[in-house]
Amino acid sequence: MEQHFNAQPTQGSDDDELLFAVDAEADDDQQPSWTVLIVDDEPEIHQITLLALRDFTFLQHKLQFISAYSAAEARDILETNSNIALILLDVVMETDDAGLVLVRYIRDQLQNQLVRIILRTGQPGQAPEHRIVLDYDINDYRSKTELTVQRLTTSVVSALRAYMAIEQLAQLNASLEQQVQARTEQLQSSNQQLQHSLAELEAGEKAGKQVQFKMLPPPSFHCAEYQFCHALYPSEFMSGDFVDYFAVDEHKVAFYIADVSGHGVASAFVTVYLKRFISAKLERYQRGTCDHIIDPATVLAELNKELLKEKIGKYIALFYAVLDTRTAEITYANAGAFPWPLLVQQQHGSYLELKSTPVGMFDFAHYTNQRLLIQENSSLVLWSDGVLDVLPQQNTEQKLQHLMQVSAEQNDIAALLKTLAIDPTQPLPDDLTILKLTRHSRK
Repeated sequence: MEQHFNAQPTQGSDDDELLFAVDAEADDDQQPSWTVLIVDDEPEIHQITLLALRDFTFLQHKLQFISAYSAAEARDILETNSNIALILLDVVMETDDAGLVLVRYIRDQLQNQLVRIILRTGQPGQAPEHRIVLDYDINDYRSKTELTVQRLTTSVVSALRAYMAIEQLAQLNASLEQQVQARTEQLQSSNQQLQHSLAELEAGEKAGKQVQFKMLPPPSFHCAEYQFCHALYPSEFMSGDFVDYFAVDEHKVAFYIADVSGHGVASAFVTVYLKRFISAKLERYQRGTCDHIIDPATVLAELNKELLKEKIGKYIALFYAVLDTRTAEITYANAGAFPWPLLVQQQHGSYLELKSTPVGMFDFAHYTNQRLLIQENSSLVLWSDGVLDVLPQQNTEQKLQHLMQVSAEQNDIAALLKTLAIDPTQPLPDDLTILKLTRHSRK
């Protein structure tokens, strides 16, 4: 049976003596432990919690407890203890929302996203559960009266599992950063040996850029009366943007433009992941084992699932499309790419407005296929959002209107950049990428 512990232990009871005996034994053995901070203004709750969890172990770790009897006291403890894995936190203490204010302090000011927080309240009406779960970064929310020993144990296990997973991911990220740093130091050492430190570092950066650029398609690609072209300008030596187009079979060409969150090396690594993901889809299609490569919505959905599964920590704004050169039909799906693709027909531009969510952000994201016919002497122009950072207009709507007007007037990418007064040889605030598909008249 589950044991409810809303009854108070009597002073000097055998349970109290057992608790202290167990704690002393744990200290003597110096077993590895999870540190748990109990924050509650009722001393009885501290004692009850200690009794309920005195024999608790998880992955051969016992619990080590720290007690705070107010939110102010908890702040002091958290500022000096970085190894706290779990907080059992009361809501109503010195004020009606002292616990909730402490949650904000932990997440926003201390920037501690690692520690897990279980809210406990004796006055549920003061903090309705549905509002708290939506508005605060917590792991569980329970009324003190409903917490049994088993339920408390279950909540603690779930929180510690989450803590361990986040900690392992943080360690992995730290390890990757150390590897990148080690490689950078090796390059710097080589530069010093050649007595051209700065020049060699720049050469190394250019080499890294060249490696990434080798994955890009040719600057211009023709298929029947259709022409693809692109330009990519990184804000740093490697880019978080990517673009590609390739023949899927005799009559179909796939193309996409991608913008990974962030900049530099970490985001560039994700573009490599994206390229390999698409290449694997193409290989399966050509072997006749899977046709997802020509289904944009499915490609986006599967990529979203894989990014979340791998916990890469990056998301990608991605527009993916397939052109059928026999019918001039383009099937496309959008995953948060903005500005929207611009269709230019008879020197008139219109955006293919399709609001959506980048891949790798939410597991509930949904993507749908759209279709359009591209007429002769028409173009489809795609930009990464870096173009918005360099346009001088005051707001996004004005920038989009200007971009539409210029794209409708100019035929090639170089002319577009010149008219927009964009000099890609100068430092850019963000990666800038352009992809253009043009259907010429049949000869």
